[in-house]
Amino acid sequence: MMEPAELKTTVETLLFITDHPLPLVQLCKIVGEKKTDRVTAVIEELRQEYETRGSGVQVIEIAEGFQMATRRVLAPFVRKLFADKMTMRLSTAALETLSIVAYKQPITRAEIEQIRGVEVIAALETLLERQLVKVVGRKETVGRPLLYGTTADFLRHFGLKNLSEMPPVESFKPADAAQPDLSQAAWTEAGETPAPAQAPAGAAEPQAGASEPQVGAAQPQVGASEGSPVAVAEAPAEARVAPAEAREAPVEAAAEEPPAEENEAPGA
Repeated sequence: MMEPAELKTTVETLLFITDHPLPLVQLCKIVGEKKTDRVTAVIEELRQEYETRGSGVQVIEIAEGFQMATRRVLAPFVRKLFADKMTMRLSTAALETLSIVAYKQPITRAEIEQIRGVEVIAALETLLERQLVKVVGRKETVGRPLLYGTTADFLRHFGLKNLSEMPPVESFKPADAAQPDLSQAAWTEAGETPAPAQAPAGAAEPQAGASEPQVGAAQPQVGASEGSPVAVAEAPAEARVAPAEAREAPVEAAAEEPPAEENEAPGA
């Protein structure tokens, strides 16, 4: 068992040198402490000491572990030093996908796509590369699809101790509950407005179509008045083509009839 002073310096060194949060169990294992009470007391002592003297670093509990970090007010200066390393840009699609995974995990890709309504393969690949999302298992269903969940880096980047510290989904909804009702009423009103305008237009189309057979039916009557009764008995489709021939038929008949009368005259 370490002496209190030795335990304090050892824990301080580990928290300073690590590049990721160290869980309490892992700290106890490294320093050889079977009980977590002593290590927890040392961590709290270090935290109070840094706070009292106004140090630029602090001990924080984050991502289900402990780690030393700079204070928030000094972030602009640290960002200037590590501008390229600290900048993580995510597209809107990646952020939406990450939000769905965070609140619905464990979740499959198909379930994410059902919520977003679009394909999320590229967004998932980006999140996996940034180590914000990981595969946590397979769903016991047809095909056994992969299940996705968030990582410790996700908690660290967003400054969360654990997932329970995420803000509730209800906090992202619009504060004015009347807004959806107004939108629905406006949508309904807009949907009813074109309906009366479309009804007469739809009713007028059959009338225009019904008038066509009347025009077509009138054509055989014209042919019948010119001496072509056969055109009246034929189908309307042929009647529309026949009038031009029907107009020529009487001419031919008129041309043939006079010679017949001339032939009959000498016989008499």
